[in-house]
Amino acid sequence: MDNNFEEQFFINPGIEYGIRNYISFKENGSFNRINMFEMYVIKALTIIYGEKSILLPYKIDNEKAFECNLLMYDLSEEEMHKFNKYMGEYYNFLKNYKSETKATGLINEIEKILIDMIMKRNKKKPFTSEELDEFDTIFNPSNGDLKRLKELVSTDQGLIIKAWLNNKEEITSTQYGLMAINPNLLDPKIYSKYGYDIRTIASLSENDIKNVNDAIIREENRTFIDNKHLTKKRNKVLLTTGSVFVDSLLIISMVATEIMIGFIIFASLWG
Repeated sequence: MDNNFEEQFFINPGIEYGIRNYISFKENGSFNRINMFEMYVIKALTIIYGEKSILLPYKIDNEKAFECNLLMYDLSEEEMHKFNKYMGEYYNFLKNYKSETKATGLINEIEKILIDMIMKRNKKKPFTSEELDEFDTIFNPSNGDLKRLKELVSTDQGLIIKAWLNNKEEITSTQYGLMAINPNLLDPKIYSKYGYDIRTIASLSENDIKNVNDAIIREENRTFIDNKHLTKKRNKVLLTTGSVFVDSLLIISMVATEIMIGFIIFASLWG
């Protein structure tokens, strides 16, 4: 009788252990520090694509859906397969780790693809300032175990840090550049606070922009006066501009991406 048991992995061990540790950390705050880099890579993916798009395929063991979701914002299939391959190779590096060897190339390639994913997603669905700050802790950790791990297994993080900071600056400059074009626009962080994208707001007429701004300012003042009077749903303040057309347009812009995600997952599972 053959008692040998071969462990099965989702995509490959690098992605498998990354997801396992991400879920463990979310549920009880614990994770295997050996697989810390893989966990932070998965964390980045959940910010880019949403937790549902990354974790649901894993939980139902559908590798095709996972890979399909990575293509959501126009990442090429070639880059997607490279990403998966590099994650598997990084796991093999750890498994056979020797102090004199480094994984600089692998870490750099994985993070370069992550940055590409971020830039492609931002073109279709801009990130909030809070999400960009989360990426800082992944690409350029100032302290902690991830920083120590990178120093241990990699000899040069300077290029990736510089690449990330340059791309982050490009993202924020684009958002603030819209304000320079139209001085009537509020700070992007204010729109983001209420679940709106400054690019959607900028596409409205001057009168509609004023209606949105007035609605936000009313809510800001109401918050200052009496925080108990706020009505919230799913952690977002509910606003009305007084214009059915504008309200409908803003709602459509917020839910369009979620609908697209649902279609992609459905197509992956049943297509």
